[in-house]
Amino acid sequence: MVHIFEIVSSLALALLALSGVFMQAELHKGRYRLGTFSYYTNLSNLIIGLWQAMLFIGTLTGGSFYDKLTGAGVRYALTLMIWVTHLVYHFLLVPDFKKRDMEKFKGEYYTYQNLTVHYVVPLLTVLQWLVCADKEVPFLAVIAWLVIPVLYLGYAMGRAMFLGPEPKSGVYRYPYVFMDLDVQGWKNWVKNVSLAFAFYVVLGLVLYGVSWIFRAF
Repeated sequence: MVHIFEIVSSLALALLALSGVFMQAELHKGRYRLGTFSYYTNLSNLIIGLWQAMLFIGTLTGGSFYDKLTGAGVRYALTLMIWVTHLVYHFLLVPDFKKRDMEKFKGEYYTYQNLTVHYVVPLLTVLQWLVCADKEVPFLAVIAWLVIPVLYLGYAMGRAMFLGPEPKSGVYRYPYVFMDLDVQGWKNWVKNVSLAFAFYVVLGLVLYGVSWIFRAF
């Protein structure tokens, strides 16, 4: 039964994540939305979509290919990566969007692509981890998974430096206000990034704790 759920969920997640990103980029409208892949949301969904597509193939073929895709540390890190997408969006960004422009928020919130990349894909990935994943997660994974947000931070800041002080029309220099050096200054930037990484560590400990509970019982 678990194997069947993994086959079905991996195919569904691949289709959902990739179609959500496709529509986020507005490719279905015959154009490309500038800056689409500056956002953690779209990058994390793209990675999950590609990984789930490979996982679907792995569930059918088995062997070492499947084993490499489903290592306890790999699944733990990727699940955390996409779970962050949901948590930050729902608990931090949504309240801010509502305050600034409720009408625009309503128009953009209840769309297939928005609900898919921020809710359906993250929560279904967490459910898949709970049902299917190897829970023998090494404690070192709590720290090792932080490579993902570090790489994203480096990518976002490097992109901002490349764009320069006057970004091209229609392109935001920084994808999120908390990492916007032009707005925050170095002092607030360091504080914001430190708080973000503290949150990542806590979240990693939470999922590690869940894995420990599964092993215990």
